[in-house]
Amino acid sequence: VGCDLPYFADPDDIATFARAAEELGYHHLGFSEHLATSHSTDYTGSFSSDDPWHEASTLLAFLSAVTSTIELNTAMCLVTLRHPVLVAKQKAEIDLLSRGRLRRGVSVGWNREEQLALGADPATRARRLDETVPLLRRLWTEDAVSHDGEFFRVDGVGIHPRPDRTIPVWIGGGGLGTGGKPLDLSPRRAARLGDGFKFMAPTGSDDGPEGDAVAERLHAYAADLGRTIEVEARLVTQMTLADQWASVIRRYRESGLITHVGLGNRIVGGPVESQIALIRDLVDRTHEEW
Repeated sequence: VGCDLPYFADPDDIATFARAAEELGYHHLGFSEHLATSHSTDYTGSFSSDDPWHEASTLLAFLSAVTSTIELNTAMCLVTLRHPVLVAKQKAEIDLLSRGRLRRGVSVGWNREEQLALGADPATRARRLDETVPLLRRLWTEDAVSHDGEFFRVDGVGIHPRPDRTIPVWIGGGGLGTGGKPLDLSPRRAARLGDGFKFMAPTGSDDGPEGDAVAERLHAYAADLGRTIEVEARLVTQMTLADQWASVIRRYRESGLITHVGLGNRIVGGPVESQIALIRDLVDRTHEEW
């Protein structure tokens, strides 16, 4: 069971919340990123262009220094806006310096204006992701990598030091227009490329048959490829009654489909003290189900 890092700009708030989550026994801490925002972007729900989005590698480095045991989970990192060699190097460093606590969540992204500002063609982002993930794994495990693909070319390139393991790569997918539920392309990509799949937070408002159906497809697609896959479901604290939190976690665990549960708590808002009170309340109500 993990929680989200709320949208704090102040580094003291970030450190205070992360340490509290670790001390309370949460297993993983997730956060998303954006590199740029635009006033011409059509933000929906609780998001806006001036939210304090942090860059993933910088925040991971900070979090690895202020915590010691909790898994750090980018959910999601926009790898299609960066060259894979840079991504591989940065994440290898994070995993080494955090002593193997990185879970790398990646997605194609949704913000067209952000992609254009960083020189990425939104029309090619899915193909770029498909090329990037296998290349990352090679860079993390091979001494020298040669690759001649549609978007990237490297000739005998390596990164040193390499991580002590192959960093787990999870895939994300889903849109606000579909209530967070992914189109079939995302589960198929995750089954083919990913170690896991993380649902978007809006799916936590419906922990019933539709979510189960997506999880069943994920496992079936992976099995067809001779693979296994982990799945993180979501529990949105402000959309689920507090006295139901324990039963939701129990149902996820007993389903046989879900390996991780993440709280969709980051958009609740409020000062760090109230945010910590929320995740402490969830521990008090649900810890027997963990």
